[in-house]
Amino acid sequence: MRRMTDDDLAAIAAGAPAVVKARAFVDWVGAGRALTQTGRLRRADALALVELLDTGDVLDPRFPTQTSAELYRLTLLVEWAKASGLVRVVRGKIVAVRKDAKLLQRPAELVCRMLATIPTLGSELGHSVVAYDAVHTIEAVFGETVGHGGSLSLQHACEVAWNTAMLRYSFPHASELQLEFQRLRSDRDVRLILEALAGLEVLTIGDDTVALTPLGSWAVGGWLGLGTPASDTLSVKVTLQESADPEIWRRLRVPADIRLDRFHQVLGAAMGWQDYHLHMFEHGSDRYGFPDPDLDMRDDHEVTLGALLIHPGDRLDYEYDFGDSWEHEIVLETVEQDDHDGPRCIDGAGRCPPEDAGGIHGYEHLRRVLAHPDEDGHTEALEWLGLERASDFDATAFSLERANAAIAGMLSFGPA
Repeated sequence: MRRMTDDDLAAIAAGAPAVVKARAFVDWVGAGRALTQTGRLRRADALALVELLDTGDVLDPRFPTQTSAELYRLTLLVEWAKASGLVRVVRGKIVAVRKDAKLLQRPAELVCRMLATIPTLGSELGHSVVAYDAVHTIEAVFGETVGHGGSLSLQHACEVAWNTAMLRYSFPHASELQLEFQRLRSDRDVRLILEALAGLEVLTIGDDTVALTPLGSWAVGGWLGLGTPASDTLSVKVTLQESADPEIWRRLRVPADIRLDRFHQVLGAAMGWQDYHLHMFEHGSDRYGFPDPDLDMRDDHEVTLGALLIHPGDRLDYEYDFGDSWEHEIVLETVEQDDHDGPRCIDGAGRCPPEDAGGIHGYEHLRRVLAHPDEDGHTEALEWLGLERASDFDATAFSLERANAAIAGMLSFGPA
């Protein structure tokens, strides 16, 4: 398949229905349009826009529209344009934002902006817990889609969104009927949100399937910090320092523009770490991780791996768990300009040490104790590891399939 160029992506984005409508709406707003006292479009303007923009809102003459708030798709478009910085409200008028006027001429960037801002719309997306918690639920659905190769059943998308929302909401006194009503309302909102995003041409919705488009793979990967298909591909070797018999290492292929915080997750999944502890990248005198001014730690959310590893041989140090201090060496082996299907592990060796084993020297001690049944602590070590026999612990064990399954699971941001 031919690689998508910037011109290809721009052409697709320019024709996306949501982009076309957003541009037309900003043109209509022009120098300003008066709003009602509640900050809504005037009824006559709203009805005219339904026709002008072909929003899909149904106008039933038997039930005359009283306010623009009754027009779901138009209201969503207006609030979406506000959140995206295309228009704003000033002194009772809605006006176009001049400083972002150039964004309208960069449709691919506009798609990225609109994709990133829709989760912030909350109640404008619906009246379920999925809509109220859209910042988490939409990312979870997209993460699950990426983790499943770019497509997902609509039923599973609804389940992921619901389960993600229920991590933050609960209905402790609801009856089964009331809970079922909440779930049905959430499923409806998931479909409406996905329908809106399909208008950006980032996904398609079939009879029972949601699938990312080429534009979606480019935009969503970048939005989630996982990299974009158009970027170079880095091959890096990650080695757990001081590990021996066997040396523990993984070879990873990742987009160059993967965010460093996401690379931390990929690295941990491939190695076998559970992400229970803090981490830190070191590049020269710079440190990246969870931002902490006391540790002089920069936010690893704000830099990509490719900005630090540029030429083959470039090195990055990584520490996981500041107590056990599992230190890793990351070396860039190759930079390639080819298509990729996201982060993955392509080779490796050695079992990941158990969490909280006391660092590399503690792990060596654990292995010695396991190897000698008469050694003090042998029984306790078996119990701690949950093993019946010491022979069940294989320090050489490594499964490429399991490593990539762990990476795919990491990409699925919804709850297990």
